[in-house]
Amino acid sequence: MASSAILAESLGARLRICWEPQEVLPASAREVFSTDFCDAYFITPEQALADFGVTRPEVPRYLNRDDSRWLITLAGHDRGEQVFMSELRDMLEAAARARTLVIAAGGQFFMSGVETVAPVGGSVFRDLRQSFYSRMTFVEETEQAVRLAVAGRGPFWGAHLRYSDRAHQAPRDRSIRRALQVSAEASGLTSLFIASDTAAARDRWVTEAEGLGLEPWFVTHDSLARSNVSGSRAALVDWRVLGNAKRLVYFAESSFAVEAAVAGPGFDDSLALPASSIRGAFVRGSRLLDSARTYPMRHGWRTPTRRA
Repeated sequence: MASSAILAESLGARLRICWEPQEVLPASAREVFSTDFCDAYFITPEQALADFGVTRPEVPRYLNRDDSRWLITLAGHDRGEQVFMSELRDMLEAAARARTLVIAAGGQFFMSGVETVAPVGGSVFRDLRQSFYSRMTFVEETEQAVRLAVAGRGPFWGAHLRYSDRAHQAPRDRSIRRALQVSAEASGLTSLFIASDTAAARDRWVTEAEGLGLEPWFVTHDSLARSNVSGSRAALVDWRVLGNAKRLVYFAESSFAVEAAVAGPGFDDSLALPASSIRGAFVRGSRLLDSARTYPMRHGWRTPTRRA
């Protein structure tokens, strides 16, 4: 969304976002974002079809141009979107009559104006994303939960520790522990907000942080499961609180945490921890063994039993 908004502004185009609920976020846009934000940007799949003649499943893979409809489409798929930015810039310049650009995106992309393609990891792109996030508002229930979480607290820093679907990309515990110590010393702050995608991991690191002489705290949620609206809203509350932190410690492979750092004031002071190659190999091996062990059951095979 941020990438599209930035591109639309650089092109002088109107931004429309077609939001479709998915298994990992089974909510409509109006269950997630504020009414004003939805009214400004969001349309339904039916509106997208009526206004632009396209639906997301029908957007062809990669970059394409349809002069008969004055339409350009981009779906990066396995290659991502950024790799097409130079070609898209040239296509936009050549297709002067193109009225609509449809992007079905799964990642970040950045074109600094139509003349220059800038690095997607650069500070200019980060600043523009931060600006977009500052204008993005969630439903009042989410925003109120964030206000209550930070009310009366002084300056704090944060840690996001993601394990459920990123366990194979998690750093080693001692690396996390060291990063917490370094951040505490550098910031001079003991108030530490801890967020995780599992209650067990969060509680474990609360105990670890207390052992380091810190004052950890967290927001209590009814559910952390992304498969329901409540869990998704809990994640957004944590994301917004993380964005209020003076600096973060987070897993480098977690885009959720990276964007929280971008949204906040302390990106340059934050510590992004690389994945542990040892942990990754162990987790992948465990998953392969588990898959092999459950293969017969998942495919309807039965273990023969001997009758007396």
